[in-house]
Amino acid sequence: MMDLIKIIVDNLSDDLLKPKYRMSPNKNKYTGHCYVATETLYYLLPDKDKSNYTPAILKINGDTHWFLKNKINKTIIDITQNQYSHVLDYHTSRNAAFLTKNPSKRTLILINRIYENTGI
Repeated sequence: MMDLIKIIVDNLSDDLLKPKYRMSPNKNKYTGHCYVATETLYYLLPDKDKSNYTPAILKINGDTHWFLKNKINKTIIDITQNQYSHVLDYHTSRNAAFLTKNPSKRTLILINRIYENTGI
C-alpha cells in the first residue's frame, strides 16, 4: 500500500486543487488534496482491501479533512497529514461517505494520470 500512496502523492498537482487552496499561505504539496487523494486511494485499493476501509473526516479550523479508517482495527491512512504542522486528533473524527457515488471528476483525473504515468 505504501507504493500506491507514493504514486498518488507523486501525481498530485495544483490543477486538482479547489481555488481556495491554490493560494493558501504556507501551502505544501499536500495542502488541499485530502479529498482527492483519499478518494483515489480508496478506488485504487483491491476490492478485498477496500471493504476494510471507510472514509472519515475531521473538522480542522472550519475545514473538513479526509482520510481512510480501517473498520476493524481503526488504523488511519492519512495521505495528506503532512499539510499540518501539528499532530491530528483522529479520536474526534467521524465516518463519512464520499461526496459522490462514483469517483469525483478530480479523482478521475488523478486516477487517469496515475494509469498514464505508471501503467498500473
